[in-house]
Amino acid sequence: MKVKVSEIPEEGLEIDERVALNIDRGEVPAHIRLSLEKKDREVLVKGSVESELVLTCGRCLQEFRKEASVPVDLVYEPLEDLKDEIRELGAEELETVFYKGDELDIDALAAEQLILNIPMKPLCGEACKGICPNCGADLNKESCGCSLKTGKDRAGFKRLFEGKE
Repeated sequence: MKVKVSEIPEEGLEIDERVALNIDRGEVPAHIRLSLEKKDREVLVKGSVESELVLTCGRCLQEFRKEASVPVDLVYEPLEDLKDEIRELGAEELETVFYKGDELDIDALAAEQLILNIPMKPLCGEACKGICPNCGADLNKESCGCSLKTGKDRAGFKRLFEGKE
C-alpha cells in the first residue's frame, strides 16, 4: 500500500488494514493500524503492526508461533533534505527515516518494523532445554546418555545449563 504525502489531509490519515507482508521468513498476515500526520514536508507515523510470526527456537531448533505487536513511532522526512555530510546522529534522529519522491510505502514500513523486532535468539519457551551438543537429541522430548567431551556428565551439563553450578 502506497500513500502519497501530498494527499495526506490536514486532519491526518488513519490506516486500519489487514495485509500480507513479505519478510525474510516469507509472507505473513498482518494488521496495520497507523495514524499519519503531515507537518510541512515531515510525516509523523504512529500506531502498531500486529502479526503472528513463525520463528525457529535458538535452543532446540523447532519452529514455533509467536504473536508480535510492534509499536510504531517514526518521523519521515524527504530524502532530498538529507545533506551529503558525515555527522553523528542524535537520539531524536534515530527514529527518523526518509521517503523518496511523494510516496510512503506502508507495507515496507510495517515489514521493516516486524523484522527489526524479531529477537536475535528467539526461544520457544524460557524452559526450553535445547539439543544435546553431542548426539543432537531434543532434550525437551527425550534424555540422552551422552557425556560431554569436557568430562562432565549429562546431569552436570544440565545443572550448568540451568545456572545451578
